Amino acid sequence: MDDKMMKINLLIDCQRYPLNIRREDEQLYRDAAKLIDKTLNKYRSWKPELGANNHWAMAALELAFNLMSMKDRNDTQPYLEKLEELTKELDNYISKK
Repeated sequence: MDDKMMKINLLIDCQRYPLNIRREDEQLYRDAAKLIDKTLNKYRSWKPELGANNHWAMAALELAFNLMSMKDRNDTQPYLEKLEELTKELDNYISKK
């Protein structure tokens, strides 16, 4: 393993998961594991009768939904297209003077 990579063990739902990751991603992985545990615990408290598989499914759904909604918020392509259109209009206006 080179200097850019490292081995970590994440604890998620009382289970260890060994991973080889890039050093700069370590905190993101650790935060992600904490978020999974927090979300699982929320569903366990809210609906204890559902069972482990359903808790995992609900946690996965919530996290995936959050990811998808953030993806749409970060789409800058429409803004870039509008800026390009406005830049062309300005260039046309300036060149006519």
